[in-house]
Amino acid sequence: MKTFRQIMMATAITFVLSGCASLISQGSRANVLSSIQKGMSKQEITSLLGSPDFRRFDNAMEEWEYTKRLYNEKITGTTTQIVISFEDDKVVAMDSFEKDPYPMPPTPNGMLLNPSVDFNFKGMHPGEFQRLYEKIKSRPFKDDRLEMMLVVSRNNRLNCRQCAKLMSLCPFDDDKIKVLKMFAPGIKDIENYDEILDVIDSLFKKDDAKKILGIR
Repeated sequence: MKTFRQIMMATAITFVLSGCASLISQGSRANVLSSIQKGMSKQEITSLLGSPDFRRFDNAMEEWEYTKRLYNEKITGTTTQIVISFEDDKVVAMDSFEKDPYPMPPTPNGMLLNPSVDFNFKGMHPGEFQRLYEKIKSRPFKDDRLEMMLVVSRNNRLNCRQCAKLMSLCPFDDDKIKVLKMFAPGIKDIENYDEILDVIDSLFKKDDAKKILGIR
């Protein structure tokens, strides 16, 4: 009986250790993300990550999106969003970012505020904005990003830093100015306009930005 118990205990320990090793090595953030390389096939990505949670395509471009609980070297898990772009069934781009929710500031009685309500800061709530930024960033096509920003601008106000961060998602100054025009009417800290000018390359476009913001 003692020998049987020892065997069962050894088997259980082996199972737990192998499970942990699998969790750390196969599920670790660094290992998973570094395993994704340009030129990989859809089959290779499926073998690595499984079937995508979301799938989009536009002409020759296709995009797979995953939400994975990945672990760092300290075995601390974070929810990671992985967006993989394919062209001709081969990986051409990959983006990843953490998706863990940001804590809302508590009220004195311990209740949580609605994230759309201001709480001693100007612009959108930082956690809500970060989630919005990541969602816009995950869109591979410029027109999709601009369309999403336009929708958001109708019901949300940003501060200069937040507006500049969205503008920085656009590689060209003309598109950055488009983003600025969307959000300029609702910007609540115009005194920090330098943060917006810093993401614009052209001196002429900087002047245009000042006009849009009403800066002389």
